[in-house]
Amino acid sequence: MRKRPRDLPHVPGRQRGIALVMALTFLTILILTGTSAALNTSLQEHMAGNTRNRNLAFQAAEAALKDAEITLTTWRTSAFDGSVPGLRTYVATQANDSVYWGTTYDWTAAANYRTPTQTVAGVAEQPKYVVEKMPNNGATEYYRVTARGVGGEINAVVVLQALYTYTP
Repeated sequence: MRKRPRDLPHVPGRQRGIALVMALTFLTILILTGTSAALNTSLQEHMAGNTRNRNLAFQAAEAALKDAEITLTTWRTSAFDGSVPGLRTYVATQANDSVYWGTTYDWTAAANYRTPTQTVAGVAEQPKYVVEKMPNNGATEYYRVTARGVGGEINAVVVLQALYTYTP
């Protein structure tokens, strides 16, 4: 005769190990989820810091462009022969790209740039700019201003350029 399940003797030792295995499985899943969340948070914090540094560099470069615009009437009457720091004559054969202004141009020599009259807070290095006197078109004078801003860290650099005209 076949025994029904209720008639089988109770064996308490058979199911004790499965609870431990299940607990360890869930604990492993929780650890993996927590580690993934911590790494994701760290990555997002790093990205936010980089965005802040880039924004600071952009604002510093904009401040340099604004200073160039405000002081246009002062420096436009200066000599553009290299005798005044940051004022130079336009050279048509010279490159005007990110490689030249980012790595080739010497932003460390004080004779090569001008600095804004106002300082920018929170940046690793104050902004700088270069003014190039371009050929006139009739009575209208043209000036190309290239500004370099650095963010909160030295490796966050933004270079902006603007063309200003002046008609006396």
